[in-house]
Amino acid sequence: MDFDSVIPYSFQIYVCVGITAAVVIFFRYHRKRLARKALIQQHGCKEVPRYPHQERLGSDLVRLRQEALKEGKFTGLYEKQFATYGKTWQENYHWTKVVNSMHWENFQEAGTVLVPYLSRAMGANRYATPFLGKGITTTDGKDWKRARSLVTPIFARAELADIEGLSGFVDQLMDRIPRDGRTVDMQPLLHRMFFDIATEFVFGKSMDSLATEAHPEAERFNKALDKAQAGVLQRRLAGSFSRIRYAFDTSWKHAYDEVHAYVDERVRAALNATSFQDSTADPESDPTRKRYVLLYEMAKQIRDPIELRYQVLAVFIPGRDTTGILVSNALFHLARNQHLWPKLRETALALDLATLTFERLKSLKPFQHVLQETLRLQGPSGRSVRRVERDIVLPRGGGEDGQAPILVEKGSLLDLNISCLHLDRDIWGADVHEFKPERWGGKRPLWEFVPFFGGPRICPANQQVLTQACYTLVRLAREFRRMENRDPVWKYVEEKKMTTQSRNGVKVAFVNKG
Repeated sequence: MDFDSVIPYSFQIYVCVGITAAVVIFFRYHRKRLARKALIQQHGCKEVPRYPHQERLGSDLVRLRQEALKEGKFTGLYEKQFATYGKTWQENYHWTKVVNSMHWENFQEAGTVLVPYLSRAMGANRYATPFLGKGITTTDGKDWKRARSLVTPIFARAELADIEGLSGFVDQLMDRIPRDGRTVDMQPLLHRMFFDIATEFVFGKSMDSLATEAHPEAERFNKALDKAQAGVLQRRLAGSFSRIRYAFDTSWKHAYDEVHAYVDERVRAALNATSFQDSTADPESDPTRKRYVLLYEMAKQIRDPIELRYQVLAVFIPGRDTTGILVSNALFHLARNQHLWPKLRETALALDLATLTFERLKSLKPFQHVLQETLRLQGPSGRSVRRVERDIVLPRGGGEDGQAPILVEKGSLLDLNISCLHLDRDIWGADVHEFKPERWGGKRPLWEFVPFFGGPRICPANQQVLTQACYTLVRLAREFRRMENRDPVWKYVEEKKMTTQSRNGVKVAFVNKG
């Protein structure tokens, strides 16, 4: 019998191709398995503890986090889980393995040696792509290096600039604080002040939202930005189901479209003002000649308007939020620890504001310790999530005591929990939840304290944030004899967006009598 007459030749080809592909896949899998086994043996890796999911896709844990987020107990939930399963443990997150860690040694490894093998663009940041696009906070490799090389020198030069620009904004803040002992919520006031500072530094012109009659455009832009940021967090928590869950939610797109429109208008103006081909542009009117404006500096090297939009947004958003929330959180704790204010006031009154510099501000230990302790308890970023681009080994997390190395497979997510690292009792002591700036006397932590992360990925604006926050506290301490808490809720209840702030605000009263 003719074999070809029974089975068509084309089908035989398909069978051969299928068998060949199966053999190739098998050998690749076998080779990968042998390579992983060799890594495990070479480094002495042990199993990492696993979360006992009730549902295979990990939706049970997602729901727990969503509930904790609503109740203001998001960090507390992670604390309990680390206390239960160890400082490093693994979960399933919609078909993806996630390794959660608060071991400082793993932070150090991820922030130095493993940087080339950990990406941000394909991790949790993919949920932010429609809003944030490709900026310094969402890209890797050459794109990230280019953005970093543009932004870092601008921040370095801006830090050396005259402090007079900042003092004008703080003067406006002082005008909004009651002098008669009435209660004032400092959180929205500080939020608006640093929004004004950020719009001037990034776009070249303040929105003056702290003025008595704030411009409606400033209010609309702020609300749209808040809604866009909240939408990112909601979609990150929903994970792979975000497209289904929010399929009919048009409010997020409307919010980030409004943000984009605001930024795009200023991007077009910057591109025109910095265009060497534009003969009508008046070089004397170039705002970069008088002060450093981030958008205009970046426009000289980035001529694509969409790329420029995303790079500017990546700097503007943390600039708007981080410093204002840091000062707000510091005041929240100082109002509940009134014994600290006299020392701050004594230090502030000894300064000559006319000759005050950023370098001098960095040397004010009482203020720096207050800010460091605030960042320890409520930092600008609670977690740092990376996608693992090849099999890697972390130095801690394996075995019964969690001290053995572990293998993290390619395609997994590495979730470094900064908030819980800063609440590690083995590092900070049994009083980790207490606000004690004095714990920083003589303390020089390295990878145990990373509010702005570390290594090449450290936030380029970290020093600007600290010095601006310090200056604001100095001015407040000079102006007022004491500060009193007026919030009936003593405990800090967190509200998470892309940063962590007090859900109940910062309700205080400033007093000059007595």
